[in-house]
Amino acid sequence: MNTKAAYALWHKYLVNLKRIDRYTIGTKIDETFLELLEFIFRSCFAYDKFEKVAMISSAIGKSDLVKFELQIAWETDVIENKIYGQLILHLEHIGRMLGGWKKSAGEKTHPTHTNK
Repeated sequence: MNTKAAYALWHKYLVNLKRIDRYTIGTKIDETFLELLEFIFRSCFAYDKFEKVAMISSAIGKSDLVKFELQIAWETDVIENKIYGQLILHLEHIGRMLGGWKKSAGEKTHPTHTNK
């Protein structure tokens, strides 16, 4: 699952939250998810490799933050176990993908030197 699909799953659920939850923690999670998508988008088109690594790092931070916010929503019974589990699984996968992308981009910016 990609990040856009994970966001679509969240957004579909968001509209069904109670009004007070939708406009508090729901809005916060939604904003963080959108920021995550923005950092991923900006990473794709970053020309400078150092900027790319920085954008990917920011995306990883946003991914971790949205997981934390979802945990808070789950612990306060704002979201159901099923949707929480689905979103966390997707975000864990997204985090692994971002980590691999960062490692790959970092290797391109810091070539290893071998002594011959």
